[in-house]
Amino acid sequence: MKPLLRTAIAALAAAVAFSSFAQDRVVRIGVLMPISGPGSYFGVMDKEGIELALEHFKNGVNGYKLQVQYEDSACSPLQATNTAKRILDQFKPHVVIGEECSDASLAIAPILNEAKVVQLNVGSVTMKLTESGYKYTFRIFPNAEQQSLPLAQVAYKTLNARTAVVLHEKTNAGNDNAEGFKKPFEAMGGKVLATIDFGRDVNDFTAIATRIASLGKVDVLPTFALEGQQVRLSQALAQAKVVKGGGGTAVQMGSIWLPYGYDQKAGEASQGYVRIVQFDPTEKRKVVQDFVSAFKAKYGADKVPTHINAHAYDAILLIAEAVRRGGHDSESIRDQFSKMKGFEVTTGTISFDAKGQTSDLSVVHFVETQKDLSWKALNWQ
Repeated sequence: MKPLLRTAIAALAAAVAFSSFAQDRVVRIGVLMPISGPGSYFGVMDKEGIELALEHFKNGVNGYKLQVQYEDSACSPLQATNTAKRILDQFKPHVVIGEECSDASLAIAPILNEAKVVQLNVGSVTMKLTESGYKYTFRIFPNAEQQSLPLAQVAYKTLNARTAVVLHEKTNAGNDNAEGFKKPFEAMGGKVLATIDFGRDVNDFTAIATRIASLGKVDVLPTFALEGQQVRLSQALAQAKVVKGGGGTAVQMGSIWLPYGYDQKAGEASQGYVRIVQFDPTEKRKVVQDFVSAFKAKYGADKVPTHINAHAYDAILLIAEAVRRGGHDSESIRDQFSKMKGFEVTTGTISFDAKGQTSDLSVVHFVETQKDLSWKALNWQ
């Protein structure tokens, strides 16, 4: 073989090898989120947060490019299952962010764990997700117990509530949140006058509001449902003169189900609503204010990021941090997540416990809706 030909072949082989190596230096991130269905607002806000975070890492992390593929899992266990199987087969992700809804998250957890692919959950509340022994599942969202116990304590000790009616959607998340409030509230001496559940197909809450109005004095109404139903339920309760927004005395309470902006949609009915949020855009921490500024610069000066924008943004920050520390595939990213303690993000500080659940309650913030529909941050824990 002529020297010139040998040189050309060697150069071609080197180029092919380099190209293959370059292609391998990619961390693939699948995102399973509701783009359709009743939780579609999750998908819109998740993508906004993720796209903003990816801009920070457009040049890669530790020599690795972050590659994202979005899929519609529709807040549905069946669709989420099919989508998870498809994305594993076609995209072969190292990490899957998802799902937002608890039932869908529970459906994909065993599939991802069997495939030994990390599941990073940012928005599901059910206890089962991190109590089922899944080695590859991690969650930065406070679970039902971490949310409902503080709600019960604030209701009884701060608001001096002694009676409650618990309202919740008929799902794993709704059931867990409802039980998470009821048990400690009753253990402290409170009385739950009624527990009322409803399907996601319910749009008219007049009958429920009328029933509550007939129960006598109700101090608090802990409510666990998606935004659309929360808005209609709050308005029905106000029309029945049960809650403060309708001239009543009961305080409606909620956990981290509602995005920033619920108050404006519910209008006057939301006045006095007390809830836990995962993210407070008025918080003065630098990481929060930098995020808010970047969000406004990208999406508009009048836009305020929600907790959904924030926890999706944080998911990318966590993955990038795992890669920076040496993670490059699902196994090594899982190892880095397992060791992660005290990592500051926009929603608080993330420290994963042995079950993969964030154990730092800095991600729980209380706010109250004011007459002008703005938030007032409350220094309660």
